[in-house]
This record gives sequence, structure tokens and C-alpha cells, in this order.
Amino acid sequence: MTGLPSHLELVQGVVLPKPVGADPVLDFVNTRSDWTGRDPARTEWLTSYEAFLIWNSYVGLLPAATVFRLIEQASGKPTEAARRLHAALEFRTDLYDVLTGQATGGSFEGAARVIEKASGRRQLVPTDDGAVWELPEDLVKPLDNIALLAGELLTGPSLAHVRRCPGESCGWLFLDPRGRRRWCSMATCGNRAKVRAHAARAR
Repeated sequence: MTGLPSHLELVQGVVLPKPVGADPVLDFVNTRSDWTGRDPARTEWLTSYEAFLIWNSYVGLLPAATVFRLIEQASGKPTEAARRLHAALEFRTDLYDVLTGQATGGSFEGAARVIEKASGRRQLVPTDDGAVWELPEDLVKPLDNIALLAGELLTGPSLAHVRRCPGESCGWLFLDPRGRRRWCSMATCGNRAKVRAHAARAR
């Protein structure tokens, strides 16, 4: 595929949005277009469980070997894989509401339930240097990874720096610790705003 917009990239045969959030949790919620309403996304990039796995690898959350093994698992359990993808997309919606201060009780409870369940699935594994937390390598692992990171973001200092892009039909999230960033990307929303402002002045 050629001629992709600047905010997209072809990764292992799957078109994915480039990371702009400066945090994998924010890049997760940015895997759909147009958060300005509650309608279904105009463009959904996590269109299959395999695409979800490839995205996890793309942003560095899962090694390629794990992705390969989970793709094999998913091929033998397509119904469960589809269910896990649906759960991830539901979590993404609840998480977006929580991160943007729009959460109803149901949204917060839904996000918290996923995070708490992921935390309970961790196993303490011995290593030569001590011990580490690990998650079972099953079809739930990609969502668990995101959920644990989301829990850290929601309870940590970075939450105060989460911003929402004001671009038309956007609403993507990003970290802005210095308070100087306005757009998810100057190459997309920033430039479109400049063009609109120029056209308005020319009228």
C-alpha cells in the first residue's frame, strides 16, 4: 500500500496509526478515529485480534515471538480471540472516558474491573536477579498489559499532563508535561487548523 496519510504506517500488512501520545496507553485509545462523539469510529484500526497483537508489538508492548505464538493460539480459538478483541475495544472506550473526565459510574467501574482483573492475574516469577511480575501467555495477555499500564497512568503524576487534541473530528490524547503542545500532530490536525484559519482570513 502506498500513499498513506502521514499519521498512518503499514506494519506487517496492517495499517496502524503512528504513536503520537508519548505513552502506550494513550496510543491505545488513539487506535480509532474521531473521539468527538459517542458514535462508532469513522475509522477503526484494531479490526481483528491479529491487528491488536501487531499493534502491541509495534508500540513495544509484546516481543515478536510472543505475538507469533498468540497468533497461533488465536487461529485455533477464533471465537475466544474475537471476544478478547471486543473486550479490549470496550475497555478502550471506558478508559477514554476516564482519562478525559467524562466517565460515568459505569465507565469508571468498567475500566477499574479490567485493571483489577489484570493485576490479579500477575504471577511472581523468580529470576537470576530476584523476581519479576509476569502475565500468562494467553489470549488475554495483550489487554492485561494495557490494563496494568493504564492503572499506573491513572494513579500516577502523568495523569495531570494528559491532553485532548482539539482538532476537528479528532480528540486523540497525548502527554503534555511542558504545557506547550496543542495538537496530536502538527502534520495532521495542526496543519488542517492552519489551512482553515488561512481560508477564514482570505474570505
